Amino acid sequence: MPATNRPAPPTPRFFRVLTFGCKVNQCDTAGMSQELAGRGWLSAPPGVVADLHLVNTCTVTGRADQQARQAIRRLSREYPATPIWVTGCYAQRAPLELAALPGVQAVLGNREKGELAALWEKFAPGAHPRLWVDTCPGRQPFRPWRLRGFPGHTRAWLKIQEGCSHGCSYCIVPQVRGPRRSWPPAGVAAALRELAAAGYQEVVLTGIDLGQYGLDLNPPLGLAGLVRRLQEDGAPLRVRLSSLEPQEVTGDLLTELASWRNFCPHFHLPLQSGSASILNAMNRPYLPGEFRDLVLEIARLFPEAALGLDVLVGFPGESAADFEASRTLVASLPVTYLHVFPFSPRPGTPAARLQAVPGRELSRRAGIIRELGRQKRLAFMQGQTERLREVLVEGPAPQPGWLQGLSDNYLRVVFPGPATWRNRRLLVRLLGIKEDRLLGEALAGPIEQ
Repeated sequence: MPATNRPAPPTPRFFRVLTFGCKVNQCDTAGMSQELAGRGWLSAPPGVVADLHLVNTCTVTGRADQQARQAIRRLSREYPATPIWVTGCYAQRAPLELAALPGVQAVLGNREKGELAALWEKFAPGAHPRLWVDTCPGRQPFRPWRLRGFPGHTRAWLKIQEGCSHGCSYCIVPQVRGPRRSWPPAGVAAALRELAAAGYQEVVLTGIDLGQYGLDLNPPLGLAGLVRRLQEDGAPLRVRLSSLEPQEVTGDLLTELASWRNFCPHFHLPLQSGSASILNAMNRPYLPGEFRDLVLEIARLFPEAALGLDVLVGFPGESAADFEASRTLVASLPVTYLHVFPFSPRPGTPAARLQAVPGRELSRRAGIIRELGRQKRLAFMQGQTERLREVLVEGPAPQPGWLQGLSDNYLRVVFPGPATWRNRRLLVRLLGIKEDRLLGEALAGPIEQ
């Protein structure tokens, strides 16, 4: 037979992404990965050297900055021939600082994340790293990621809101993410239907300040209005909300959530401090008593809900009495877990100019609140034994023949069952505690949706 001159198949290009920070960053990473895949790139499996390392950074604390720098230096040492591109909030805040690190070929701001694949195609390596970092978007429309999936995950994240228009004195986020912007409700509903059709059983709605959702739309909608629309749309999956600012959790929102059968009873609220004077210095728009009333109302309406708090310890000027006010308030509340953050000065914020609490005392106070959080979590787990909860099976547990999953009220559960139950919602009886998880038994097959 005559020889045919068929073109050789293109050499595959591989990328690997390292992500730091919040669920919004996880969504951004999924979006960038999808864009690269659409241009023929493949996610590098273990053992394959990538053609591009992408680092998606966070800058909410000094520790987050440090972790990103350490990761970039490690990648440069281990893979000296692979270019490193850096994006995210640290890149937006300090692009020159990151460009000076070894191996960094390009730095992209948050606005430029959506152009990653196109920028790579026209990139010409030079003697100096390329900077693509524009100012944060102003009153521009929300730019959604139309995500088709999250490989390796049974839960999906959907970013429906971007930016923040608050002015907390310690926070850099409005400067690196811009003002509030929202995805109109028709787009959110369509995206949920698409994720349900792709087989996802749970979606986490997330945003930089989720409680401000819809206030920028014309006419304004609000998060309660979105929940009402989503209930009417009836996508067959369960929905979880990411963190909500306490002043944005309205009675209308709680009423809508209480009537939504697909809502996962799980709230996360940033308290930050239980001292009125410290909250005022932080420019937080609520008082400790108002926060207490909100938590008690949530506990009344959702008695088995997971209820987590952010606590910021050691804000400049925090006295021993201020710290004790925080500890006492948290101890008195029916919360189930804590995220504890020692104060970290962020350059460019008003609080960065203030005298910080000494490091040893800061660590001591953080340790006290973390221990309180451990006790709260254990008490919640103990109170859930002998209860029935809906669990989304995420995959096999380390113990052969066992599965692990996440309950609707945010508890890690392990129980025996076949691998075919992965990505199914089961009714599970919680029997006891093993380390940081609950042991359970599935009562029947998958729940009919």
